[in-house]
Formats: sequence, structure tokens, C-alpha cells
Amino acid sequence: MMELGLVEVVDRLGRWYAELDRWLHIWRRRNTTFFRRLPGIEEQARLLLKHANDYLPDGIHGDDCFDKRSLLADYHELLGRALSASNGWEKCREAVREFKQATTLAPECASYWYSYVRHLIARDNIWEALKEINGAEDRLARAEGESLAHHIVNWALANPEIGIGIRPDVLKLCISLVSRSGTGLVVRGCPLPHPPPEKWRRTEILRVLWAGMQCSAPLDELCQREGIDDATYYRWRKRYLPPEWSADPPRI
Repeated sequence: MMELGLVEVVDRLGRWYAELDRWLHIWRRRNTTFFRRLPGIEEQARLLLKHANDYLPDGIHGDDCFDKRSLLADYHELLGRALSASNGWEKCREAVREFKQATTLAPECASYWYSYVRHLIARDNIWEALKEINGAEDRLARAEGESLAHHIVNWALANPEIGIGIRPDVLKLCISLVSRSGTGLVVRGCPLPHPPPEKWRRTEILRVLWAGMQCSAPLDELCQREGIDDATYYRWRKRYLPPEWSADPPRI
């Protein structure tokens, strides 16, 4: 790449990154094609990071529209995602290092932090995940705080051990941000409203509790829409949510 101009180098690296990122989004299917290609994706991600280090000048270049620090953070996070898709213990440890490096290079970008915590939760490293979540006040205070608050509340709803371990002040801040943002229900895979003849699934119950926590509608309207009574709602809240969530969230 040395004979190319700076704009061409950045463009080529960007297309390289986009292709690897496209393949990494296939991992949710966990098909044989992806796992066959995974070692090659990891190798290409390492080469991408090496070339960016070798051929990009340091600093911010406004004329050429790139910031080396931000690009390197993208590539470290990409490598971290590639490594986290593997089932190897050593590669998972290396993935943590890559996620941390991305977060260090660009602490203002919440997506790197989200990828890191999601990796910890997927690997059942709940203690480390809680450590990160409980130290997230400064991130929640930034522009992307509402999005992060949604993720944190969803993690807590899906993993009771996380909900129980979140500090009350962080929890209250997340709920207040989510209630203010008014972006709707985020517990996935649940029809709205619930078909009355069917048995309630846990994810559907969490969706109803989530709607109640968002303060998007009065409780009596929510219960009427879902075909339940107030006593059922409170029984669910006592059973499925940790004690810290028993108090009603602040209305903003």
C-alpha cells in the first residue's frame, strides 16, 4: 500500500473492514460456512490492524476525513468480535484485550463498550460484566446514554443475576433515561398484545413488566390492553424482577 495515496489507503482499508464486518454479522446463524471461514476472518482482521498501524499517519486529518485513533478502535473491536465468535478459551481472553483496547482508544464510542459487555455476558462472566455496568455512569451521561440504558435494562431483564447485582443508583438512572427516551418496547420476539387463549411465556411477561417500568401508559390501561388484572402484574413483578426494581421508577 505504500505506493498509494492516503485517501486510497483509507478507502481500501474501509472496504476491507466492511467485508469482514459483513461476515461477522453472519455468526448469529452459526452455520458451517461461517465457522469454516472464521480462522480466515481472524487472520484478515489482524492484517487489517497491522496495515492500519503501518501505513496510516498519526493524528486527525480533516482534509482526508479520517482519524487514525478512531479507525484503529474500529479494527480492534472487529478483531475482538472475530475472536469472541470462537469457542477457544485463549481466544476469548484475547477478545477481551481487543475490546478493552478499542474502548481505551475511543472511550466516547459506546458501541465498543457494548460489544465488550455483551461478550462477557455471552461467556457467563457475570462478575466482570457487572463491574463494567456498575461503572457506566459517565457513559450513560453522554449522548448515547439512552441507548446504553436500554441495553443495560434488557440485560438485567434477561439475566436475573445481573438485575440483582446492578447498583440501585445506576439502575434508577437507566430506568429514568429509558422512560424519558420513549423508544418503545425492546424485549424481542413478543407479539403485542398477547393472545388471551395462549399461555404466557417468560419473555412476554418481561415485555409487560418492561412496559410498566417505562411509564409509557397508566398501569390500568396497560393491564386492560394485555388482558390481566393489577394483582397479576404485581405478582409478576415480585416474581421476575429483583427487589431493587420493586419501587416505581421516576416519572420524567
